[in-house]
Amino acid sequence: MTTRNCPSCARAHDVSGLATGHQVSCACGARFTVGQDTARADEDAGATMISPSRAAAGASPVGTEPGLEGTYVSTTVTLPGYELERVLGRGGMGEVWLARQVSLGRKVAVKVLPPRLAKDPEFVTRFDKEATALAALSHPNIIQIIDRGVAGEHYYFVMEYVEGRSLRDVMRELVPPEALRLALQVARAIECAHDKGIIHRDLKPENILLDGRGHVKVADFGLAGFRSGSDSRLQLTGTSVAMGTLNYMAPEQRRDAKNVDGRADLFSFGVVLYEMLTGELPVGRFKLPSERVPGLDSRVDEVVGRLLENEPEARYARATEVCQALEALVTNNSRPSMSLVGAQPQAQARVGGALGRLKSGWRKVRAGLTVVGALVVLSFVLRMLLGPVGVQVSEDKKVVLSKGGLPRLVPADKAWPANTEGDLLVSSTTEALADGRVRLGVDFLAGGEEELNAHAGTWKLVDGQLQVMQGGNDASGSEGQLIPRAYLAHRYFSSDDFSAEVSMNVHRFGRDYPEEEPDAQHYAELAFRVTGLQVSVYAIPDTGMRLSWRYTTADGEEVVGNSAQEVDELVRDEAPVPSGAFRVKLQMKKRKNGVDVEAFLNGDSEPFARKYLEGFQGRVAKVALGCRNLICTFDDLTVRGIPSKKQARPKMAETPQE
Repeated sequence: MTTRNCPSCARAHDVSGLATGHQVSCACGARFTVGQDTARADEDAGATMISPSRAAAGASPVGTEPGLEGTYVSTTVTLPGYELERVLGRGGMGEVWLARQVSLGRKVAVKVLPPRLAKDPEFVTRFDKEATALAALSHPNIIQIIDRGVAGEHYYFVMEYVEGRSLRDVMRELVPPEALRLALQVARAIECAHDKGIIHRDLKPENILLDGRGHVKVADFGLAGFRSGSDSRLQLTGTSVAMGTLNYMAPEQRRDAKNVDGRADLFSFGVVLYEMLTGELPVGRFKLPSERVPGLDSRVDEVVGRLLENEPEARYARATEVCQALEALVTNNSRPSMSLVGAQPQAQARVGGALGRLKSGWRKVRAGLTVVGALVVLSFVLRMLLGPVGVQVSEDKKVVLSKGGLPRLVPADKAWPANTEGDLLVSSTTEALADGRVRLGVDFLAGGEEELNAHAGTWKLVDGQLQVMQGGNDASGSEGQLIPRAYLAHRYFSSDDFSAEVSMNVHRFGRDYPEEEPDAQHYAELAFRVTGLQVSVYAIPDTGMRLSWRYTTADGEEVVGNSAQEVDELVRDEAPVPSGAFRVKLQMKKRKNGVDVEAFLNGDSEPFARKYLEGFQGRVAKVALGCRNLICTFDDLTVRGIPSKKQARPKMAETPQE
């Protein structure tokens, strides 16, 4: 049997008996021609990872071409510190293996360059280029490199293992809001790479992985290009050479891959986004996404259309602009819609029933309006005497007078969220690191053994996320103190070597909640704190990101400050709070007579603020997540640090000042 792989998704097709020039259609929507020389394309495509579920089921490794069997790695190869278990994927640049890192007992992915290719200096340099690209990138949505080396005639590098599926495997299961959420994560990964001068050049669904919680990991930088300033040894592509996957390549990349810039990746991303939304590739004179998907926000058309412009100058200039456009769409699509377009039959039935009841009960409504009218008159009289008032007319309605003096019926004020003042049990994993630290990963799934002490606000575990609504000043549950946060109950860490990072999302309350006091605080928080000691990263909507600190020196002097006051400590212009989900990191490193503290946003390599805290070394505190006068969501908390043996549970600190 003669087979050929689809140049888009690498599916194997039986082309036995088909004449040269015959067009083969793949399930992914791509087409390719029988007899076309695909050797170079496969060579350049690198290894595509098979999802663990397919590998476990005995799926054939991708990229296996007749005559290339000797190219692959023997199962007897030995790599120091790693035990190879099975092949996850194969391609022209070698194999990706599932392996076990012996020192830590964890699963990793190992990419190995076979001996036959290792004899070619260009392949070695290209292999080295992919490792170099990954090493330069540190972002939650990009596969992270762990190690690299040479064992005999085998070059290899080690990456984090993503236990999940590729975007290709899940694409047809996505609904538009989920597709936009995942696309935003991909765009942020592209943004990070471009900021480092790295162009992916082979962005496609097979190179976008999703872990078990639906988080994106962009993989396979085997064709990555380095913009000016990079090592000349890594500039491999010759002029007028096309590299990538045909159906996802920008027009200019098909002509000359060497001289493309980041806008080529944005075109590829546009193809992926269109396919995520519609299930088809944008070939020829394609219809806009909203023309194919009823009820889709028409603003998506503008984003996709601009990404898929044939001329680079007509596309977005930078990935940051794409992120901003998608953030607006994700935020909009995350809110419940009042439209009946695309509503479920049950919802339509409920609305229809409500309209029917409204018509049949009109007489009762008229009688009620008589009462309301009387109350409006009373409200007007009271306003004349006492100023603006609101008169409650039912359990969920009240009459208020607008600024123009006209009465209007509005929802009655909701009560502020109740205080949890209790413990939540979540799942976590602890891993001993080689340098004496531990890595603590907290997944906010109910039923684990990791204890969270939750205080002011309503704290809930929903679909693997920690969600909280906190508002008002009720401090009755915490000895008269307002504590709008949750603590890891039994974990203490040293300030000498500590980092914590978490994904956040923040929303304001609706208008149906009580009016807040003037100058009320609003923030989401990641903190290292106990009584009398606090270092926090704050996300303050409409204001920006803050690094804040409060502690007492050995001489009894209180040190208080934040990055808005001490502008000389800012690394760059003040960072605004991103819309949609974003990731923050708090990091501490011991220095002589003190500790360097840095705050990072969205995986940036440079902090948005830093501060040297004199006399802060050797301090011990807990990790806390805070939310004040907002609706906050936290996800994927990761802590690395030196654990403390301290067991006493300290009294919680008072509300911090911004």
